[in-house]
Amino acid sequence: MTVWFAASVAATALWALLLLVLAIATRTPDITPGPPGAPVTDEPPAVVDLITGGWRLCDEAASATLLDLAARGAVRIEEVGPELSLVRLRPAEGLNPYEQLVYDHVHSLARDGVVATGALAEGSRHLGRWWKSFRKKVIADARQRGLSRARWSRAHATLLFATASVPAALVAVAVTVADPEHDGGIGAGLVAYGALVYLAGRLNGERGTDLGVQAAGHWLGVRETLSNARYAEKPAASVTIWGRPLAYAAALGLAPRAVRSLPVSVPADDRRAWSDHGGMWHAVNVRYPSRLIWGRPPLHTVGRGLAAGFFAGFWTWIVLVVLSAFDLWPRALTQPGGLAVGLAIAAVPAVRALLDLTGQTWIEGQIVRLRCRRSGGNDNNAKYVYWCAIDEGHSRDLRAYGMAEDQWTRLSEGDLVRARTGRRVGWIGEIEVLRSTTHRGHYADTQDHLIDAPRNLGEVRPEWGS
Repeated sequence: MTVWFAASVAATALWALLLLVLAIATRTPDITPGPPGAPVTDEPPAVVDLITGGWRLCDEAASATLLDLAARGAVRIEEVGPELSLVRLRPAEGLNPYEQLVYDHVHSLARDGVVATGALAEGSRHLGRWWKSFRKKVIADARQRGLSRARWSRAHATLLFATASVPAALVAVAVTVADPEHDGGIGAGLVAYGALVYLAGRLNGERGTDLGVQAAGHWLGVRETLSNARYAEKPAASVTIWGRPLAYAAALGLAPRAVRSLPVSVPADDRRAWSDHGGMWHAVNVRYPSRLIWGRPPLHTVGRGLAAGFFAGFWTWIVLVVLSAFDLWPRALTQPGGLAVGLAIAAVPAVRALLDLTGQTWIEGQIVRLRCRRSGGNDNNAKYVYWCAIDEGHSRDLRAYGMAEDQWTRLSEGDLVRARTGRRVGWIGEIEVLRSTTHRGHYADTQDHLIDAPRNLGEVRPEWGS
């Protein structure tokens, strides 16, 4: 057993050494920046972002692409006020695949061809899939231009995958010899082989070709020139003045203000949303209140209030009994005191819930946030809370309502809805869609987006069969 185990460890170490040697041999050559003042060439900003970022696409690539579309007249960016800028769509032809992806996203959000720049993070797309598609299309363009290629060639991949079978086989033999009564050797070997292949795949990123290294050096020289033009504080709307150089400055990390104002590749903020309900784009703040007496069905709220009142009254009675033993509280008032506290605690949620049961209100507006959060249970039996924030057009500060899962899954952000709500306990009893959203498109990330008060924990729920 010891011999086979040592052999498997040695074989794995040799395979790891082979992987290290190939990784060093396939590194992108060192890039020498070109001289400042070099002329701008015809690579799109997203490709420039790729080759000057170590062949890793950065977040600003999508924003730079939108700025480039504006510079070329496919869209127009207008600054309406200090807190509002608009993207106005124009007819566009001849866009490459990733430019079309950005254009289509803007189109899916626009109402009458116009969308606020801050609303570019909105929409019902799955951002992870969207970004993966965008990245693949940019890399495909870079490879077509001869600037980029996969790190592993077919020969490299064949060599790594074939040789990985040796340590995997030795692991299988070692496990079988160690425990011959159980047939776990084959499974252990498959797991080991999968882990080695996964590791090799993770290292198989992009690397620059000789032409790509030359182009990257050229653009680093251009970057030196653009850095002297003070693009850092230029707003996105100034692309009408500066043209494509502003888009390239964004791709090279020199125009952070313009990039921040065009959040194409940024997840939508749970607590700040954009709405066009009422005809004009505006931002709203969304709050997810504590669920002590909010976001639950009225009858559940009554039950929780009674339970809270019982426990509060019981422990108050215990404390008063102890105090009365030391003559710190009248003995005759121990039971009435506990009862009073319990009734007071139970009365608040119970009265609010009963008032909602007898007097719910119909509201009409646009859904700006659909979120769910995990409230308990284990991984196999998790429980979720479903939130829906509706912009009625009356206030810029909204409180999200709780609702049932079967209703929640039928909705999308941007839907115009009419809902029967309880404003005292924050529960939607009935909801109907008056007009489906224009955001629906081909993506669905609102249904697998989890929040957890008081901040987003980044936990993602499995998709709801979209």
